Amino acid sequence: MAIRKDANTLTAAERAEFVAAIRALKAEGIYDQFVLRHANANMGDIHRCSAFLPWHRRFIFDLELELQRVSGNPNLGIPYWNWPSGGANASMWNDDLLGGNGDAGGVVRTGPFRSGQWTVINSSGVPAGPLMREFGQNGLPTLPTQAEINQVMAVTPYDVPSWNMNSNPSFRNQLEGWIGPNLHNRGHVWVGGSMLPMTSPNDPVFFMNHCMVDKIWHEWQLRFPNQGYLPTNGGPFGQNLTDPMGSTPSGQVGSRPIDVLDSAALGIVYDGVAPQPQPEPLLIVVGANPTQADIATPGETDVFRFEIPAFGPHTMFTTGSSDTFMTLFGPNDPNIEVTSDDDAGENLNTQITRNLSAGTYYLRIRLYSPSTTGNYAVAVRSDGISPSPILELRVNGASINAAISAANESDVYRFNITTDAIYTIETSGTTDTFMTLHGPNSQIPEIDRNDDGGVSLNARIRRQLSPGEYFARVRHYSPSGTGSYSIRVIQG
Repeated sequence: MAIRKDANTLTAAERAEFVAAIRALKAEGIYDQFVLRHANANMGDIHRCSAFLPWHRRFIFDLELELQRVSGNPNLGIPYWNWPSGGANASMWNDDLLGGNGDAGGVVRTGPFRSGQWTVINSSGVPAGPLMREFGQNGLPTLPTQAEINQVMAVTPYDVPSWNMNSNPSFRNQLEGWIGPNLHNRGHVWVGGSMLPMTSPNDPVFFMNHCMVDKIWHEWQLRFPNQGYLPTNGGPFGQNLTDPMGSTPSGQVGSRPIDVLDSAALGIVYDGVAPQPQPEPLLIVVGANPTQADIATPGETDVFRFEIPAFGPHTMFTTGSSDTFMTLFGPNDPNIEVTSDDDAGENLNTQITRNLSAGTYYLRIRLYSPSTTGNYAVAVRSDGISPSPILELRVNGASINAAISAANESDVYRFNITTDAIYTIETSGTTDTFMTLHGPNSQIPEIDRNDDGGVSLNARIRRQLSPGEYFARVRHYSPSGTGSYSIRVIQG
């Protein structure tokens, strides 16, 4: 497991390994691809916005994977720039790691990234001369202090409308540096030179700066486990919890904010930061009396779970005088959003009614306004009517024509296997489908999933199956997408 360390504490061997890996990526052209990914992103998609932190967490995570690949060391972690002890005389600026400040003209002439050894590129990918630095010469002569970091670490909630550089109070905005003591932005401006434009990843200290930013966010998440990412919805596209983030390619992890919120799940560890076990969400018993709860601090999000034993209609709802907002996730995955609601219940309460397949589901409940607090109660009931039967797919039989007719809808099918063999379950049509496979003889365990394994944007799962009953669940790849499709199961 990679441990991200204070750059000033790296051993000589660790410094040499990190520098060699960066230079290897530069020689392959991979490093410059990261520069262009940042440089050509829309400013409003990755800065001065709610997705600033998850976008850059995914960005440096991707670089870290590449560093591990070229070094052959799966435990290599990006070091972080510890601002309070990272001034011009810190060891991270020595010749064996980053090299130091630029000369009178700003040109870096020391260290492994000096003029003649390292060439920056412009936003078109064209070589644009040597690396430039101007420590403390651009209006910000000092770096953030620990007291200033502690001040920002106490701010909640994560973000507030208008979800931009004017958001206040906002942990994200203060950490980014548009209000408050100015943390992230100050790192860029203090270094100056090549760290000022959108091509700032040209300077390897960019990744150390953002590693420090990510460390602060990581510690804030551990301190405030109920302070979730905001906005969950209703914000600009690309900024909501389950929106795909701009200029983020497919990779080992997803491209949405929700995909990178859990540092532990990504294997991210920082030196000196003890991992905190997260309690399992409180269980709601279907059909029981409402569970009392409250949002005690602004921006807080409560998480609950409940079990559905078999396919059927269910209603999730809140009661009370608070203006609640509810999001449903599942089955069996707290990161897959099914649907959300604001005021479908009585007064300002939430209510979601829909058919659910068997499995574990998760409810995230917050108040509509991230700046308020209040009490509420939450419950789940089975609606007690005969559910629509699950359509049966016959192996090697005719395809079933169907459609995703509403946002967040999913369809469930069952089929029986009598012979141990390889089977293919696939969709066809022009709709971008996503499919999960469950079984045998239960809708709960997920055994496979696929997005675009079929023709064009269709889903296709091909695997060995033993005798038993299996269930295929189909949804649109986009939570808001609709469209028709066909599905079939064949042996082989």
